Amino acid sequence: MCLGVPVQVVSVSGTFARCDGPEGALDVDVALVGPVLPGEWLLTFLGAARGRLEPDEAARIARALGALGAIERGETIDVAAYFPDLVDREPELPEFLRPKP
Repeated sequence: MCLGVPVQVVSVSGTFARCDGPEGALDVDVALVGPVLPGEWLLTFLGAARGRLEPDEAARIARALGALGAIERGETIDVAAYFPDLVDREPELPEFLRPKP
């Protein structure tokens, strides 16, 4: 399974960016997203950036990945701690799946 992982750009050299991610420093191919700057957040798949993220979106994804890791280790998780954006709200379908009026 391929999961998107949020990373933060530390430095840039050509079409590669040195980034900090959940498992430490790594080099990311940024050719698909264009020029990036230190401090930006990227969503990466298999060593390549596929999109830019806002800091809050990167944090939400990191929490969700943390929950998956905890479950994989057999830990009991507090769902509200890992997914606070889902607490106290009704589920919503994405726009493209909603019935047409």
